[in-house]
Amino acid sequence: MNACLIKSYTAGAAIAAGRFVKHGAADNAAIQATDASVPILGISEQIAVDSGGMVDAIKVGLAYLELGGSVTRGNILIPDASGKGIAATVVAGTEQHAGAIAEVSGSSGDIIPVQVIAGQVIATDTGIATADITITTGQLLALNATPKTLIAAPGSGYAVILVDAQLMLDYATTAYAGIAAGEDLEIRYTDGSGQLVATIETTGLLDATADAYRHIYPVAVAAITPVDNAALVMRLASGEVITGDSPLKVRVRYRTVALAL
Repeated sequence: MNACLIKSYTAGAAIAAGRFVKHGAADNAAIQATDASVPILGISEQIAVDSGGMVDAIKVGLAYLELGGSVTRGNILIPDASGKGIAATVVAGTEQHAGAIAEVSGSSGDIIPVQVIAGQVIATDTGIATADITITTGQLLALNATPKTLIAAPGSGYAVILVDAQLMLDYATTAYAGIAAGEDLEIRYTDGSGQLVATIETTGLLDATADAYRHIYPVAVAAITPVDNAALVMRLASGEVITGDSPLKVRVRYRTVALAL
């Protein structure tokens, strides 16, 4: 049995079925949510309502929510510009108001069951996030042609800022070969031709015959221009290495910042 708390509100504008709703311009009025910047009232029932009609908002319990992007079961969900559910990401210095937790995985346009958590603040983080990534042997052998994503793009209006990175070659049995001058590992924005963020010499690292370690900071320049909504990727600057069989483990410490101040 699903015990729900449902409250009726006057719709301050048209509200679609299965959308996040927020406070309207008057008491006991609701409108469709457009982002995660304000508290969420709940999720509209599976009936569309015109402006001035009565909308039932599920405030506690299980509800059905339309998705605005791909989500994985267990994701905390926030509204997109149309009140649909999208997976929340922690953004440094930005308070976000969550509305639900996904019960199952789904894609944009799907209507899925969710646990309503209206009114929950999920992020005021101003600290440093950490991500651990393993670049497999197969990925290393094709790293010039196919850069490896380290940190996903954070969304429009935000940029990923590299703090530092640790690398460990987890040596197996055979060293990588074919390493020539200029074949450095690079961290860039977006893809293999994006803005350079950091460089790592491969000689003594990828061709090592035992576990090898490196620690790097961003390139020493006056300033790095952060790129809006861009991933951080790792690639080999030129050519491809050959023959090796050891994975490269990368630990990235980074911040996600709003570009507008």
